[in-house]
Amino acid sequence: MAQPQRPLQVPDITKSTHSGGNTVLAYASSAMQGYRSTMEDAHATIENLDAPTNTSFFGVYDGHGGSAVARYCANHLHNKVLEQEDFSSNLANALRQSFFRMDEMLRNQAASKELTEYGSGNEYWRTAGRSWLRCAPCVQGPVYCGPLAEGCTACVVLIRNTQIVVGNAGDARCVISRNGQAIALSNDHKPNFPEETQRIVAAGGSVSFSRGSHRVNNGIAVSRAIGDLSYKNNKKLRPEQQLLTCSPEIRADQLTDDTEFLVIACDGVWDVLANQAVVDFVRLHLNNGVELSVICESLLQEAITRDPPSTDNMSVILVRFLHPEGNRGARAATSSTSTGTVPSRHSKSISL
Repeated sequence: MAQPQRPLQVPDITKSTHSGGNTVLAYASSAMQGYRSTMEDAHATIENLDAPTNTSFFGVYDGHGGSAVARYCANHLHNKVLEQEDFSSNLANALRQSFFRMDEMLRNQAASKELTEYGSGNEYWRTAGRSWLRCAPCVQGPVYCGPLAEGCTACVVLIRNTQIVVGNAGDARCVISRNGQAIALSNDHKPNFPEETQRIVAAGGSVSFSRGSHRVNNGIAVSRAIGDLSYKNNKKLRPEQQLLTCSPEIRADQLTDDTEFLVIACDGVWDVLANQAVVDFVRLHLNNGVELSVICESLLQEAITRDPPSTDNMSVILVRFLHPEGNRGARAATSSTSTGTVPSRHSKSISL
């Protein structure tokens, strides 16, 4: 189990912000380290994931035990959605399978070098150049087991024409505003929630309360996450039956004329701001003509100046629906404005 971070006495309120859009939506995102000693969040915004099917992708990844798994997911999960056989015909299934694919990839030795570049604690690549590896063949070298105590929660949104599909594993959250009414499009996954507890106990685990949270086997404080492979080693159980599962809860909704915007954020925001409070905050600023990027930064600042303040890393994505008449099926390619935007055949921005 990863050691908890020692909080900073003075928060780091530097914000990494970018924005973009196409003919049917505009978005902005912002991330802030806050009181944590390191930044473990990552996110991805790809407004034109697939032009032929008019598909956009937005995802927030809240890391724990380090940032490596969150950054790995931000770099790969959207591509795995695109590669799924069901991508064109069944977005929900394509998204579900992509979450499972992340755990499969993390178990593969090929992931280790990238994870180590992101600061993973896994020792496989850190020891790969040591002299003992060149000794007698009988010497046992390091065995790659994947990130055993590093992982991330994930909340991902796919938008295709009038279809909104949300996949969530953990306690990041997606909320839409419909005529000013906050509507949650995801459920948090905590160990003490009955359905989650039932799965954990059936897998031979336990749920206890310690260090301010309900925990799986006195360890992790969420019941669904990508990575954290030490909780997923029961070979008699399917991936969705493990103590901790990456299985996403899928929700679908329709983009209607009264759907104004959606917000995806990690639990650092939702811990101190209720769904309706976030919608009211965003709506007030939109009605006053404030830019989306400024709204995102202001929301994070609001969360860290609350009493008590958020003490977690914070990331937020705000997507505003433009509702152009007769243009729902179009996705004109545009470029994002961002420091560190990753160029690609997709129009995208990734914060690693």
